[in-house]
Amino acid sequence: MSLSKFSLILALSLMSTIASGCAPRVAPVSDTNLGFDPRGLITVSDARVQESLKAILEDEDNPWDEFHRIQNWVAGHVSYDTNVTEYWQRPTETIDTGKGDCKDYSTLLCSLWRAWGVPASDVYVAIGQSPSGRRHAFVIQKYLTGKWQVSEPQVGGIIVSELTAVDTAEKYAITFLFNDAAYVNQPSLIYQVVRGGVTVTPLKPAGKGPLPVINSFTADGANIAAGTTVLLNWNVSGATHINIDQGVGEVSPIGVAQVNPTDSIQFRSQSGLVVPVEYRLVAMNSSGSAQASVIVRVIQKATSTTPAPDIPAIDKPASFLIGFEGWYSDIGVISTANAGQRIAARISLKGGSPGQYWIRIWRDVNRGNDEIVSQTAFTYDGKSAAQEIFFAPSYFIGEADTRGYRIDLLCDGQQVWVMPNAYPPRLTVIPKPSTGSLAVNFAGWYIGVDSVSAAKTGQEVSGGITLSGGSGGKYVLNARRDTAGLSDEIMNQLTFDYDGTSALQQITFSPTSATNESGTRGYYLDLYQDGKFLWSLSGKYPPRLTVTRGN
Repeated sequence: MSLSKFSLILALSLMSTIASGCAPRVAPVSDTNLGFDPRGLITVSDARVQESLKAILEDEDNPWDEFHRIQNWVAGHVSYDTNVTEYWQRPTETIDTGKGDCKDYSTLLCSLWRAWGVPASDVYVAIGQSPSGRRHAFVIQKYLTGKWQVSEPQVGGIIVSELTAVDTAEKYAITFLFNDAAYVNQPSLIYQVVRGGVTVTPLKPAGKGPLPVINSFTADGANIAAGTTVLLNWNVSGATHINIDQGVGEVSPIGVAQVNPTDSIQFRSQSGLVVPVEYRLVAMNSSGSAQASVIVRVIQKATSTTPAPDIPAIDKPASFLIGFEGWYSDIGVISTANAGQRIAARISLKGGSPGQYWIRIWRDVNRGNDEIVSQTAFTYDGKSAAQEIFFAPSYFIGEADTRGYRIDLLCDGQQVWVMPNAYPPRLTVIPKPSTGSLAVNFAGWYIGVDSVSAAKTGQEVSGGITLSGGSGGKYVLNARRDTAGLSDEIMNQLTFDYDGTSALQQITFSPTSATNESGTRGYYLDLYQDGKFLWSLSGKYPPRLTVTRGN
């Protein structure tokens, strides 16, 4: 099939999709709930939400109407955080840090719209799932037109075009809906909301079961010198989701965290000789939430006219916890991979010293000449973080004296952690699945009939591969967005039958994010047969596709 014919067929298919309307799809839900009651994340009466709303509405230089102005503010105020975790920030944290991922954008926008006066029946945070299992949070609302529209909080202005609404809703079938009044996680009830426009009764009313119990939440120093760290201690029972603000994040029911109040937003935003810094713990379950706070008073250095308070020096060893969280492929956690397969590894850091860090993946060689195959630099603030690194192993075990692959960590040029010398956690790599005499070659990227190595968001791009030799069978060709996440997003998927004779296969998609935007590195192709990985486009740019932001 020629590229021009291929584009015409795709355009006709897209027109058919648009004509079908833009009601969001609903998918069967495999999980029974999110593991906690998310209604508490929509904080309509929160002081910081109210303050932000007031400032937005008083912005006389913004020509948009108030409804659009609120979404524009969220898109402009919050920067996408590529260090994505499962931690759900409260809107106050997103406002104060100016950072978050899709779910944090969504809960903030929903809170602001609700605080502005949008009825609960007219706006929800939606959690959608793509065919590949990737989840995404966005907002749906029918306040403007009476019809449900998809609103992407990461984009300024309100999304009302049929094309964009179909694109988001068709890519991510809704599995959960919630706002401060309702939590909906059954497909039949979701249908009632997005099709019939009815207000549903919350599935799990607050008070149905016991609330979480915060047995204790303390700090080992009530008055400290600026720059001194303290230990937070907590003990919680009956909770499914526990968060501590000021950047600590999601925690286990019983634990300890080393923090430096001088680094907090509260400290940096206040002045005075003594600055109180509050740490708030929020524990949630399906019945509601419980909160507790501790306040640490930070005493700054005295000026020439003010004597310094007489406080004891606190000298604690800096604890540094580094944990390996696993090797990942698109199917989840693995301990064995195929040569050439794209793999991600994640480590967690807690405590320790802030600084410039490097995480490296090594090919472990029998003769001792170990080789660095991937490395990533990042800045660590000494609190709590997760860091990922990606690579595609070139050699399998036994090939070129390869024993496996391992990870180490450097801080300011000094090695601070090395993966244990065992398999696992070190990664075992085996040869690619046997393809016999099958040869796979990349045929290039095209816009229309022109060969390209870069494109703009929204442009229709076609990528092709040629197959020759080998045996026939059913194959799957994926066009993927190369992201900083553990699972690269499938932009389009082509299933085809191959009869063993030479053939050209083409797949077309429109890039949604530019390179270095929302964790995007670029776009690539990979090939599977009967669920087994066969081939992936090289990790270099080019041949992988670089994308810039279109108009």
